[in-house]
Amino acid sequence: MNKTQLHLTNLLLLIEEAGSLTKLARKCGYENGASLSQLKRRLETQGEDEKARGIRPSLALKLEQGMGKRKGWLDRDHSKDAEKAAARMAAEDNKHPASENIMSEHGSATDFTIATEGRFAHVTRNTSETQISISLNLDGTGKARFDTGVPFLEHMLDQIARHGLIDLDITCKGDLHIDDHHTVEDIGITLGQALKQALGSKAGIRRYGHSYVPLDEALSRVVLDLSGRPGLTYNIEFTRAMIGRFDVDLFSEFFHGLVNHSMMTLHIDNLRGYNAHHQAETVFKAFGRALRMAVEFDDRMAGKMPSTKGTLTD
Repeated sequence: MNKTQLHLTNLLLLIEEAGSLTKLARKCGYENGASLSQLKRRLETQGEDEKARGIRPSLALKLEQGMGKRKGWLDRDHSKDAEKAAARMAAEDNKHPASENIMSEHGSATDFTIATEGRFAHVTRNTSETQISISLNLDGTGKARFDTGVPFLEHMLDQIARHGLIDLDITCKGDLHIDDHHTVEDIGITLGQALKQALGSKAGIRRYGHSYVPLDEALSRVVLDLSGRPGLTYNIEFTRAMIGRFDVDLFSEFFHGLVNHSMMTLHIDNLRGYNAHHQAETVFKAFGRALRMAVEFDDRMAGKMPSTKGTLTD
C-alpha cells in the first residue's frame, strides 16, 4: 500500500468515525464538505501513482486534531481496526435482505425478460470507465435483474423497481478496482436517459409524484416533477459514512446523474432516522412510489399535455 492509498484508507476511517464527510469537515473547522470531497476524489484518482504526495502535512494535522488523533495517525496502518469495524457493519447489514436474493424472487437469469410493448426503453452507454446496458418498462410489474458488482446499490435499485412497478434490467461492467464511484454515477446517468426515452412526450401522465415512507425509526419524503427541467434538492445527513462497503456519498452522485438526464425536478428529504441503512432504504422506496405516481396516466387528462406551455420536453 503506497502513501496515497494509506491516506485514503485512513480518511475513510475518519469519515466513518465522524458519521459523514460533512460532519468530519465541520469537526475540522470547514463550513461544508466540499474541500474534503475534492481531497477524497483526488486520493481516489491518484491511488496507483507512486509519486503522488497524499495528504499534505498541514491538512493531515488539521484532520488529526479535529478528530482527536495523535500526530502522525494518518501515516500509520490501521487495517486491523478497519477489519473489525467492517465485520460489525457486515453483521448489521446481514439483518436486511441482500441483493443476491433478487433473482430468486423474480426467476432465474435465463428466463428473465422484460416486455417491449408499451413504454419500454433500452439504453446502452459505454465509456472508458463503465459499460452499461439498461432495459426498463414503466408499465411493468416490479420485477428486476441486476449485475453491477455493487450489491447495496442493487438492493436500492430493487426498491425503485418494486415500489415503482417498473421492470428493470441493469448490467454494468465498471472500474470497481478503483472504487464504486464511476459505476454508481454512470448507472444514475443511464437510468435517467432510459426514463426520459420511455416517457416520450409525457402527454396524459400525472407529471407530479410524492411519497412519505417510514422504516422503523427512519422517515423520508420524496417529491418530484417530470418537468423537463433538471433540479435536485438533496437533504440527507447519513449517520455513518459507510453502509457495509458502500460509501453513502455516492447516493448523491446517483441522483444527480439521474435527475440531469431524465430532466426531472426532484426533492429528497430524510426527515429522521439513525440507522443509515434505513435512511437509504426509505429514500429509494419513496422515490419509487413517487415516480410510480408521476408516470401514471390520468384518465381525466385524456392524453392532454400536463402543462399550459404545451410541452414538457423542450
